[in-house]
Amino acid sequence: MKGQIFIITSVLVLVALLLTRLATKTVDKKQDDTFYESFSNLKNELIRTIDIALLNEETISDKLDDFIYFSNETMKKRGYIESVNYSVFTGTTTIVYLNVSLSSDDSYFLESLIINRTVYTWKA
Repeated sequence: MKGQIFIITSVLVLVALLLTRLATKTVDKKQDDTFYESFSNLKNELIRTIDIALLNEETISDKLDDFIYFSNETMKKRGYIESVNYSVFTGTTTIVYLNVSLSSDDSYFLESLIINRTVYTWKA
């Protein structure tokens, strides 16, 4: 009889420890860190695309469209949904309004940016 009580007690203690472990299990934050890093990289690359287009005297809309197509495909492979809307106004200063959003199953980032760039040319 003592052996049976020992086995039953051991099983109950193991079940209690298992339930305690499941109740206090920490959530892995690595996915959120990766998600934020992906959003920051997307935002920075959009700004970089605008700067390179201006320096190379290329059409900003064409370069943004090409990059957005590429980044959409890349983000889909990671399980993210990307949305980028922009408006470009040119004159002596180029102004680009960007709305960038990235979402996954449990995370969402949205940021609106106004990028002002004036490119000066020097002629000798």
